[in-house]
Amino acid sequence: MAQRRVRRRRLLRWALLTLLLVLALAYELNKVLAPQRGALEITIVYGSEKQRWMEEVIPLFQEWWMERHGEPIVVRAIPMGSGESMNQILHTQMLPTVWSPAASIWIPLANYLWREIYPKYYREYGDLVQEWKPLVYSPIVIITWEKFQEKHRITGFESLHSLATSNQSKELKFAHTDPRLSNSGFLSVVLEVSVAAGKKPEELTMEDLTREDVRSWLGALESRGVLYGRSTGFLVKHAVLVGPEGISVLVAYENLVIDENIAGEPLARWGQKLITVYPEEGTLLSDHPYCILNAPWVSEEQRRAAQELLDFLLRPEIQAKAMKHGFRPVVDVPLDGEIFSEKYGVELEMPCPVLSSNVSGEVLWRITDLWVVARTYGGGYAEQG
Repeated sequence: MAQRRVRRRRLLRWALLTLLLVLALAYELNKVLAPQRGALEITIVYGSEKQRWMEEVIPLFQEWWMERHGEPIVVRAIPMGSGESMNQILHTQMLPTVWSPAASIWIPLANYLWREIYPKYYREYGDLVQEWKPLVYSPIVIITWEKFQEKHRITGFESLHSLATSNQSKELKFAHTDPRLSNSGFLSVVLEVSVAAGKKPEELTMEDLTREDVRSWLGALESRGVLYGRSTGFLVKHAVLVGPEGISVLVAYENLVIDENIAGEPLARWGQKLITVYPEEGTLLSDHPYCILNAPWVSEEQRRAAQELLDFLLRPEIQAKAMKHGFRPVVDVPLDGEIFSEKYGVELEMPCPVLSSNVSGEVLWRITDLWVVARTYGGGYAEQG
């Protein structure tokens, strides 16, 4: 009887020891596996023209996060045209943590529409975008091909208009993005209307949008439109694909000229580089704001992670990587003269005035209506899909 009790106690001890070992093993396995299953995730939707830079530095941030925090983070980065991304956010078709359109000109428009569409959220949370910082910047420029520029010597929007109304107009195959969807197209139309009206952008009024001479001028230039793309990065890639006979002149960002020329595709396909024309009338800057959204779907944990991503992107060494893709840094990093050079179709110092984007909100809201009318007269077509 005594031996049986001893045997039972031994079996019980072994059972308890085995259970403790199993629980300890399960705990250690859970520490390894659980972060992978429940990794923190943030989403950033950004202007497609900075896609190559983002694709380079986001993995570096994820590695840095792992080293610093000892657990992984998933950063979903989605390139998209600025107007299109704003529309999708406002219609809750996507719910990002961070929105980084190509220019801060979209922020007051997004906040206005947020207040109009979601008054309850506005009362509870305030504006959709409350604070933001620029990531990098790039000017709007006229882009053409070396041989086309040698022949026509474009200097700005007025010279483009002169070509569009000359006996050589058929040689001008003009393109920019759809201003209702994309920042570069939006700013392009602002610049075109400004030149047509003979005013600086901030001086434009609603009366200017109804002037017959402005509509006629814009219609004449847009009559040479062959494509209005959904996003700038994809439009420039398409221009390189179809070549000078498909698109001879387009309006987009300086950085994309550098990006494509460094990649070598224009020279390899067509035996010539893309060339930047800084419009003599002046240009507008795209400052790529980084906006952590003040929305109900953004958690505090995601907000903190998004702030760490912003701090990472503003590091001098990360900003220096942006220069390789043609962006001018917003922190104190000297411009690389090897990159910003004629070798890649641009100039180190911008040779044209930088204009104010402090345009009347009502003018910005209605300026695309004028473009639609001018496009109807001009006969360009919008990209589908």
